[in-house]
Amino acid sequence: MSIYVTTHAEKVYLERWQIRRSDKGDLHFVGFNVVDCDGRVSTPVKTFDPVKRTGITASGSSYRLVGRAGHCSDAEYVWRIASKVWGITSWTDITAELVPDWRQGLPLTEHDDDQV
Repeated sequence: MSIYVTTHAEKVYLERWQIRRSDKGDLHFVGFNVVDCDGRVSTPVKTFDPVKRTGITASGSSYRLVGRAGHCSDAEYVWRIASKVWGITSWTDITAELVPDWRQGLPLTEHDDDQV
């Protein structure tokens, strides 16, 4: 599996997602990118709307968390590498804390491009 760094802001839709707080205090989205069909880890989250499940990251990318929160082995692989590169030694899954209805999936709609 390849690991790549994006160099421009993107619109990213994640399924089987989690929100993690690193030991550095940053939040990261971790999940399955439904457009590129691969595991994805965000740069630090700068803004997050838990109702719309949308966020903007340090790279300028817009994220939409669709479906239910969950686990993605591809994203886990990317997280292990990214966390080493970023010097993250520990983290906490804070998904349920930030998104109390994380078990309820939000479907993609035809207007999602306007919302992210």
